[in-house]
Amino acid sequence: MKAKICLITVLAALLLTGCKSDDNDPTPAKPSERVQVMTVFAPSQLGDMGYADRVMKGVSSLKNTNADGVDVSFIASDNVSTTRQMLKDWAGTTSSAVDGAVYSRRLLVLTESYMVDWLVDVKSNLKETDEVLLLKVNEDDVQAAAQKLGMANRVHGLNISATESVKRFDELRKQYCRWTGLQTDSTSIELIRLYNKGVVEYRDSINETLIDLSPTHQEPDPFSIIDKAGEQYSEEYQLTAFEAAYHVCGIIHGLAWMKSDLVAGQSAYKAFVISDLGSAANGAELFLVSTNQKILVIMLLLDDESNTDMIRFAVIRHFDRALANWAQQWLEQPAASMPAMEQHGAWDGYCTDDIDTELLRGI
Repeated sequence: MKAKICLITVLAALLLTGCKSDDNDPTPAKPSERVQVMTVFAPSQLGDMGYADRVMKGVSSLKNTNADGVDVSFIASDNVSTTRQMLKDWAGTTSSAVDGAVYSRRLLVLTESYMVDWLVDVKSNLKETDEVLLLKVNEDDVQAAAQKLGMANRVHGLNISATESVKRFDELRKQYCRWTGLQTDSTSIELIRLYNKGVVEYRDSINETLIDLSPTHQEPDPFSIIDKAGEQYSEEYQLTAFEAAYHVCGIIHGLAWMKSDLVAGQSAYKAFVISDLGSAANGAELFLVSTNQKILVIMLLLDDESNTDMIRFAVIRHFDRALANWAQQWLEQPAASMPAMEQHGAWDGYCTDDIDTELLRGI
């Protein structure tokens, strides 16, 4: 009799267990995946009030929406050697410094393409689940980096084209000439870059657009300031990048002053300049402030922010939004499944500007 009672009790327990709903007895959730997103900034790049600060904003937003599973980290110093040592230390550390949790996946975001060479030195320490996102590159750059690092399908690119803003700036130049009676071929668009072409292959579409817009289809010959990757001192001008930017703007202003007397005595002559100075952009801004009462240089600043107190224009590439969206997709997809290249521009709202033709009337 006791055996029958015991059997009935066991059967009842099994039946009751089988009838429990998931709501009453939820299956314990698997521990969330612990991942890391590490961003490497160029020396002294943060605080540029443009590109780098937008990258910081975009990647920081990941922590707000994925607080439990994502560690957001940064490498930022004031010199190349320290930055490279910090990158080496990161490559060999696959767990959290806070609680020792091992990362199942890591994403390394490089803000400048020349940093791929820095990563080559430590590629032996990279894990099979590590991935790299290159900013401001094209598909050829991604393929070359993947081959150099031995990371097929794990190197990706994200970029934003400035083509439409350059076209609008050129149309502004032509319209200004029509207002003042100048010949449109008496003016052209000058270009200032932080690095020379031997250091960085620029992928912002500015060169290509200026070639298309030029009557002779010649490639622009830009002023440049720095000839070593990541450095903030100009050996050519023997000045810091900030000071050199101010100095180069002064040279362009002086040339415009001389040309204003040569073009049929037209004091209305202006130099139209596209400036891509990155962390040295404040040098150009300071120059514009100092010459605001005698404007001879009309400047379009790439990756800057609007400023209604000055007569200059800005191209805003929304890397904050683009990076946040890309990284969120990366978090939600399996490893090595993101596309090799993602390209944005004015066509999808990721590149805007504040070019205003009316601003130049009467100056």
